[in-house]
Amino acid sequence: MLLNVKLVARRLAQTARLMVGVPDYDTYVAHMHDHHPDLPAMSRAAFHRAAIEARYPGKSGKLSKCPC
Repeated sequence: MLLNVKLVARRLAQTARLMVGVPDYDTYVAHMHDHHPDLPAMSRAAFHRAAIEARYPGKSGKLSKCPC
């Protein structure tokens, strides 16, 4: 029962992140392991930095103005 609660909480958090445009790191790591075993996965910090840069391109990853 407790395992199901944790799974539901994790899925809700993942859904919330995807709704605001932040991909899930654990899903990325699983994908890299399954489909690209010869390549190393990015660190969590590098993954989130790449996601932000992809969503809000700017000079060296800085948000110079509102992306809206």
